[in-house]
Amino acid sequence: MWLQIMTGSSSLGDPHRVKKTKLIALITSLSALCVGTNYAMIPLSNVKLMDTIVFTTGVVFGFVPGTLVATLSWLIYGTLNPLGFSAPVLATVILSETIYSFGGHLMGKTLYGRKAGSNVSMNRSLVFGAVGLFCTFAYDLLTNAVSGLLAYNSIWVGWATMNFPIPLGIIHEVSNFLFFSTAIPILLKVMTKAVPALDT
Repeated sequence: MWLQIMTGSSSLGDPHRVKKTKLIALITSLSALCVGTNYAMIPLSNVKLMDTIVFTTGVVFGFVPGTLVATLSWLIYGTLNPLGFSAPVLATVILSETIYSFGGHLMGKTLYGRKAGSNVSMNRSLVFGAVGLFCTFAYDLLTNAVSGLLAYNSIWVGWATMNFPIPLGIIHEVSNFLFFSTAIPILLKVMTKAVPALDT
């Protein structure tokens, strides 16, 4: 269904075109939120809200919208990045960011994801935090492997430098655990309010 909406199939009627327009507006807004918070948090190395936003988009709206938010956000932030631009690195982080949209999509099929509008509980927060930690670890392994190949022609060196001399990997994983635990329950309540609007 999402594929038909996003491709604008001619077989769809006017209500579907309206829904497509609303979905595009939603994806654009969430991407802007990702990019804006990324720039705001530049002084905090490897601490970003974008992963949390992409994951939550995957929970509520599915893999394709989550991936579109991830791709659009990285195309902007990765191109206009104060740390510099690298096409191979950009392609890698875009691909790696889909880990969050896919993880969110899977979580959306569980009881924790389906109860998107329910009250926040410690157990639910810890589950989101644990999933976020796992997704972030996978993201860091993939991106650092590619960085190691590009810079040192070695995946192992890329993994070794992930936390040495500066523990950037640990910073990323711990901060995402905290963001997933605390911010996702709030974002879920906000995003689920947009679902009825898409259907009208």
